[in-house]
Amino acid sequence: MRRQLLSLLLALAALLTALAPPAYPPTLAQDGTPVPPVFVSDAPRMIARPPLGDTFDTAAGWLPDGLWRFEASAGYDGAGWRVEGAQRGMTSALEFGGLIDLSGKTSAQLIYRQRGSLPETDIVAVEVSLDGGQTWVAADQQFGVEAEWEQRMVDLRFFRGQVVRLRFRVTTGAGALAAPASGAPPDYALDNVALQPFLDAPDRIYFPLDTRPRALLGLHLIMGAQGEPVLDLARRLQAIGRPMSTLKGTTGTESVLAEMRRISPETVLIYRSLMTPDGMLDCPNAYADPVAEAQRWMNNQWQYWSGVTADYFEIMNECHPPMEWMVPFAIEAMRLANERGLCLLLFSFAGGNPEPHEYATLAPVYDYALDNPCGPQRYHGVAMHAYAGDGGRLLSESGPWMAYRHRKFYELLLPQLPEAYYIPVYITEAGPADGRVDLSCADLARDVVQFTREIERDPYVRGFNWWTAGPPEGTWTDVTPCLPEIGDALVRYYTGGG
Repeated sequence: MRRQLLSLLLALAALLTALAPPAYPPTLAQDGTPVPPVFVSDAPRMIARPPLGDTFDTAAGWLPDGLWRFEASAGYDGAGWRVEGAQRGMTSALEFGGLIDLSGKTSAQLIYRQRGSLPETDIVAVEVSLDGGQTWVAADQQFGVEAEWEQRMVDLRFFRGQVVRLRFRVTTGAGALAAPASGAPPDYALDNVALQPFLDAPDRIYFPLDTRPRALLGLHLIMGAQGEPVLDLARRLQAIGRPMSTLKGTTGTESVLAEMRRISPETVLIYRSLMTPDGMLDCPNAYADPVAEAQRWMNNQWQYWSGVTADYFEIMNECHPPMEWMVPFAIEAMRLANERGLCLLLFSFAGGNPEPHEYATLAPVYDYALDNPCGPQRYHGVAMHAYAGDGGRLLSESGPWMAYRHRKFYELLLPQLPEAYYIPVYITEAGPADGRVDLSCADLARDVVQFTREIERDPYVRGFNWWTAGPPEGTWTDVTPCLPEIGDALVRYYTGGG
């Protein structure tokens, strides 16, 4: 009887143990914020390696806790995850359901889009766990968010060599919120999460910036341009010790470029072919695979570049494909150019484009260019365009979002990649209005000097190509008749004559 009673007690104890709730290990965020307990399972997790990406077409693969909700219209383009911020004093975590292996020769960078309006009392953090979820380390923290689907990058190079867990945490402050001016409640939304590998090069050696005296003004030539007035301006600048920084030519101006090399060897020559085997196309096909399209596009260019006297070849004109497409396209184009010993100017976005947060996602292109110079003491470069817009405004007076938009780009780019400063930028089209308005020579000369004075503050900008020298009967304005007066103004500026 006693043996039967002991067996009954043991069975009852085993049953109570099985029904008991699991013990939760303590979890603390790096900033000390209490985090709701999350069960640490012993079940094996899938191990994944970069590159990874999730556009949240479904909720699969993610473990929400707290206020995170998967909603069909919460994302940047369709579904996404969202946290309602009206409930205060709450901590919510959205964890990737697998393990992430960050071992190997490459580091990793987390890229995602975020939207939301949260006060500075609230915290949005990207956190990593190295011990199976028992403790979490913040890889990135934001105190308050005001964003409309901006793209954010988080450097995970310090976790290289580890197998980690990853989560997004939103903690709302304890205090009551004032009524929002917009009437919309505070919230935070997340979409398009990607983990990309990149090569970390701590021993990279940088080429020094070219600080030799030069005139920042260059010219843009189109078919039918008169060569002699352009060359005469170059001779005048050469004579005062300020050689013209750059001259850009397109199809039909090759002989002027060759003559400029002879009289002003310091001038950087840029060339863009207007021709491709498919006709006169400015842009590659952004619907095709970016690497394959780069190979096709570049193979179509070689024949038109052969024999042209140029330091840089500009490969497109005012195209605006998705930035995630532009990155692998540009990197493959540089790789192919390096095989032929050629240097490229990349991007060539239209004036007023793109948005600064978009431009910042091009950092991997700069990183590749720094690691893969195109020639002795020379990197591949970047082309931009700057116009004043509609009306008759001068470029130099059109404000930071038009004339000096490059500064907005670099405000976001340089904090994540300070070395981008070494990549040369040429504003390969620059001018007043929209390039079609004829202004007086006095106004053009004033605009050139004022723009020069401003661009001197940006050492990474190596020169600008004023639009345009070409036939006067065309659609575009022709500055050729004003080149003597522009030359007078620059000589006075550089020699201290006013």
